[in-house]
Amino acid sequence: MTLALISAALRRRPFTLLYAALLLAAFASLIGAPVPLALVAWFAASIAALELWHAAEPTILWRLGCCAPTHAERERIEASLGCVHLEVLVLDSPRLWLGCGLRCLVITRAALEVLEDRALVGVLYQAAAPARCAAVAGQVVVSIGLLPILSASAASTGLALLGRLLALVVGNALVIPLLLWPEGFIRWAGRAFGALIVGLVGSVLLSSGLAAAGAALLLAWAIVPGLRALLAWEARQTERAADQATIAAGLGWELLEGLDTFALAEPMSAPSGLLGVLAPAGAPLPVRAERIRRALSATSAI
Repeated sequence: MTLALISAALRRRPFTLLYAALLLAAFASLIGAPVPLALVAWFAASIAALELWHAAEPTILWRLGCCAPTHAERERIEASLGCVHLEVLVLDSPRLWLGCGLRCLVITRAALEVLEDRALVGVLYQAAAPARCAAVAGQVVVSIGLLPILSASAASTGLALLGRLLALVVGNALVIPLLLWPEGFIRWAGRAFGALIVGLVGSVLLSSGLAAAGAALLLAWAIVPGLRALLAWEARQTERAADQATIAAGLGWELLEGLDTFALAEPMSAPSGLLGVLAPAGAPLPVRAERIRRALSATSAI
């Protein structure tokens, strides 16, 4: 099962996985480790992480506030999902949101209350599409491969916060900047001091022979935003593939009705943290609804 998940992840996250592989190879070269060994270790760690995620996902989601649906909610969900082999959990939240993990489908109670039965069929089928599960598995694999650069990015953020504190100290000492331009001075001087601190620490690491750590710290500010943009693009492609699968299953109008309901109620917004991994932000609802409407109209015209 895990190998099948990794294979599916390669199809859903090809560019970010290649991005991670290249960065991991560069990092291994800088520390003098064999690149093939680093890639094999990444593959083994990914298998272990996916197995652990699959086993612990329901427990983790329960800890995050998800719970089993009530009898009435279960009847509606089972009638909508049919025989899809996913454990459905309900999050007691006022936000309209639903997402899919490796073995669980999470929907908020507010979304259940807003959606009519016909619309619920469409959005649940789309959320449970295999492409969504594969994308989550791919993000887990990518995150493991990018642990060095993500750690460097976290360290860079911490050093940048020191720069903001230094700007506050300097502003208090000079007095006038905080009187004339308090928020702007702290923001821009903090960024400047933070960049200097990151550059200084990175240069010290490079000169001390810690080339991998120094390079990661100095380049994280450019690499991580690029990675996030690539992940967001692939998330939109996954969303498009799940929409197309729903249309192919004959549930396109139901999905469109659900999206229109969400758009009228409030914008869909995924929660932050671990729950946000289950449903990364995709295309805006109006754009997505118009794309589905065009696809349905083209199908009807054939």
